Amino acid sequence: MFGYVKPRPDDLLVKEYAFYRAAYCGVCRAMRRETGFFSSLTLSYDIVFLAVCRMLLTDRHTCAKKCRCIAHPCRAKSCLTENEALTFAARVSAVLSYEKCLDDKKDKGGHKLRALLALPSLRRASRRARLPFLARETEECLSELAVLEEQNTPSIDAPAAVFGDLLGLCFAEGLEGEEHALFYEVGYHLGMFIYAADAADDYRADKKSGSYNPYVLLYPDGKGFDDGIPDEVKTSLRLSLVKLGEAIEKLPFKGDASLENIIKNTVYLGLPDRIDLLGKPKNKKQEKLYGGKHDRSL
Repeated sequence: MFGYVKPRPDDLLVKEYAFYRAAYCGVCRAMRRETGFFSSLTLSYDIVFLAVCRMLLTDRHTCAKKCRCIAHPCRAKSCLTENEALTFAARVSAVLSYEKCLDDKKDKGGHKLRALLALPSLRRASRRARLPFLARETEECLSELAVLEEQNTPSIDAPAAVFGDLLGLCFAEGLEGEEHALFYEVGYHLGMFIYAADAADDYRADKKSGSYNPYVLLYPDGKGFDDGIPDEVKTSLRLSLVKLGEAIEKLPFKGDASLENIIKNTVYLGLPDRIDLLGKPKNKKQEKLYGGKHDRSL
């Protein structure tokens, strides 16, 4: 997962944004430690959001230290350590990246070549993740998506629901009872939004290449996609965020203001900001602020 699920930094307290950045570095280091250096190259803001959400279930006694890495060899940065949510997110990311790579291997062109080159390293990372049940569920969901794509399904809801199910399973992995239900609901509605948003963002590219995209089938004349996306698509995306907002309000924040503010900032401010940029060319400042392209298939 790449790029959409990021907070709006200007509306976080300084200490909250510092915590978020330390969590990002913490997930990266956890990926290198748990599933290998190559897996850390797949790090995304979406996985960091998963880690922050799952921190609600830990004892929340997080530790931070100054760390250096290949990306920042000269300047040490704060990095969260000793947190099981970071380890969990790293392992989930390895599974998703490997299963996505297997799916890309079936494609033609550049995606297939990149998948073939990355496959051995991602296979090792997935094995080290030790999440066989999630791996099977991920494979099944991606197979369902592939069938819908082969059938040229003219519906955004059907494939988005499958992707939502996949993220719901990721968020709820290893949980039981009420906790499983709460975190599955968050992941499900987030996945629905991500799939639909990315399909809208990719409209022109997919129409040109002939790739499957529900919106290309629903809007064959391209009306509303000349500079951005149609208003009705924006409205639909905002409605999906309403459901996501209802889901996060049920999470067990337990008075942890920093985690609560980061999560709510992401859902109520960061994701709506992305809607306004969909389908438009982004300058360097926007790319830095909101992240890179997201691939809805993982």
